[in-house]
Amino acid sequence: MKVSDVMVTNPVMVAMNAPCGRLALLMRDKGIDSVIVVDAGKPVGIVTERDLVHRIMAENKNPDSCSANDVSSKPVVAITVHADVDLAVDMMNEYKIRRLVVVDDSDTVVGILTTDDLARNLREMSEELAVKYTILSRRDG
Repeated sequence: MKVSDVMVTNPVMVAMNAPCGRLALLMRDKGIDSVIVVDAGKPVGIVTERDLVHRIMAENKNPDSCSANDVSSKPVVAITVHADVDLAVDMMNEYKIRRLVVVDDSDTVVGILTTDDLARNLREMSEELAVKYTILSRRDG
């Protein structure tokens, strides 16, 4: 199964200079827990609810006086839209993250893949693995 089969397309993206207060409103209004920070369509960071809590609220900073670039997690861990889901899971485990930015061949953001997306598609992925295993076991027999 490919990343393109399970990713969310049209992720919410913001400019580097977007005020953090706006990010919180976007997340609330869209029902999401992260936004991708971009510069000319290329990912430069990601801001999560946790980033807002730890880097703004816990520090008593004014959310309108800091930008997405100030609080975003960097560098962005990205994966190509053509990659296998297995690789995505390995990357999430290696980097200890729950989100991967998905890019096309030009490194332009085309989606986001989260552990929630993987969980929603677990049954289909399990069935695909079962079919692959069955095919492989028949070859060995």
